[in-house]
Amino acid sequence: MDLWQEIAANQESGARRLAAECGDRLFAAAVVLCHDRVAAEDLVFRTFVRAIRRIRHYREEAPFYNWLYAILLNIHRSDCRKKKAEILETGDILEDVDPVWINLNDPIDPDEALAVRTAVQSLPSPFCETVLLRYFEDKSLAEIAELMSVPVGTVKSRLKRAQKRLNDMLSGVLGRGEGGNEK
Repeated sequence: MDLWQEIAANQESGARRLAAECGDRLFAAAVVLCHDRVAAEDLVFRTFVRAIRRIRHYREEAPFYNWLYAILLNIHRSDCRKKKAEILETGDILEDVDPVWINLNDPIDPDEALAVRTAVQSLPSPFCETVLLRYFEDKSLAEIAELMSVPVGTVKSRLKRAQKRLNDMLSGVLGRGEGGNEK
């Protein structure tokens, strides 16, 4: 039985399976988006709750994980809008949060990994989300466009701009010159 069908048939066992099969992967993405492990846990939990409540809205044409990821992104964006409104209302400035560790697929020096994570997290939200989906979630351009509800051209543009910013931020740290070539 597919995961979504189990959730629809039995929410309790479906929720356990959902957490077991998708929890770690969604949590890794949420940590990058939230910059905070506790906030990431909350984001993933709220994603699961919303997915379970709205399981009847899932369309089988799209991969189930993509549907979950879209829910995660929508909740995160809503949270960001609320924070911006609170900042404008109160005049408070959010403090910088220490970067958190996430798994990287390629072996990399821990100092370089920290620099990469910090740089990705410092990107504006649409660029951070796009980089996360492409390079950490290995999504295609079409999948990213669908998840973010933007045209493929916008995804390509965001990736190119994000890559330029990341290259500028990391060129000295990673010992690479222009274009990411070794010095």
